[in-house]
Amino acid sequence: MNKAKALLDSLMGPSRDQSLRDRAGDEFKEPNVCKYFLVGFCPDHMLGKKLDAVRNEFDRPSVVSATGCGKLHSVALRGEFQQHRDVERYRAEYEERLLHWCEQIVREAESKAAYEKKKHQEMSIEWSFHERLCHICGMKYKLEKKDGMLGAGEGPEFFKDDNHPETDQIHKIYVKIRNKVQELKAKEKEWEKYRKSAVTAGGSRDRHSNRSRDRHRSRSKNREREKEKEKDREKEKEQSKDREKDREKDRNIGKDRGSAKPADRERDRDKDRAKEKGHEKKRHSTERKKSSKKRGSTSESGSESRSAKAKAHSRAKDKKADKGKDHGKGNEKVESKSSAKGKRKSIEKVKGKEKGKSKRRSSSSSS
Repeated sequence: MNKAKALLDSLMGPSRDQSLRDRAGDEFKEPNVCKYFLVGFCPDHMLGKKLDAVRNEFDRPSVVSATGCGKLHSVALRGEFQQHRDVERYRAEYEERLLHWCEQIVREAESKAAYEKKKHQEMSIEWSFHERLCHICGMKYKLEKKDGMLGAGEGPEFFKDDNHPETDQIHKIYVKIRNKVQELKAKEKEWEKYRKSAVTAGGSRDRHSNRSRDRHRSRSKNREREKEKEKDREKEKEQSKDREKDREKDRNIGKDRGSAKPADRERDRDKDRAKEKGHEKKRHSTERKKSSKKRGSTSESGSESRSAKAKAHSRAKDKKADKGKDHGKGNEKVESKSSAKGKRKSIEKVKGKEKGKSKRRSSSSSS
């Protein structure tokens, strides 16, 4: 999927789905677009993967990316660039960047060759006949042996001729880069003219291009919002269809129940009743548990209050009993006093009667 999208972007541009009115006409200015491809020469694309294929673990890393150019190479955007009204000004700007980059690549190749040469001189290592060093591409290579000479000596008659410049692809690319440097250096005077014109007239044009770019971005954002709304509408339609299907299923189930036999209907009713009874039992059991919990809590509080009342009542009884005992003792004392008085009175009466009898006897005797 990503490869197909990248291929379409390279052929038709990233804005291929938009109409000509909606396009701003300056998408080639985006940072993800390769400016070197727009002017027709991208060293990273030509050299990156080839250098990585022949590199060994002891080589120093190159300034050129090992994966090649990671930016967009679009034929449609190059056509848009060529039709732009300020194409010469932008071409001068991009070619100047390309010159600096190519000079950096050439300097790296020269430094590699100088490093290998210096290393052999400092370490006193002599070059064998079949070992070669290219000062154009900075590559170190070896001559191939002639057919049937694999185990032979090391003399010049045992090796093939040096055809590195004609056969090596990396060498050819470095030759192209060096030629491009010479070509671009010849255009430096023209670039100066465009630099001055860019200072005077470039401000207003850049403002205009920035406005058009902002307008284009706002339109693209509005389109994205509309797409999202359309997706939401489609989701709602699908959900409504699903709900309608569920309703149809429910209706069909109701029809099937209505058209069922009386025995089946009676069986269904019994099942429903059993379910309702089970629900009722569960409800009653939960209510009983709740009520038992409440009673337990109230009984605990009631037992506590009852025990307190019983203790108070027993205390009151004890007090009354103590008072009764004290009252009984007082009554006994009173009764004992009254009984003593009665005894005295009875004794005195008996004594008085006896005195009267004695007086009567004495009077009768005297008569």
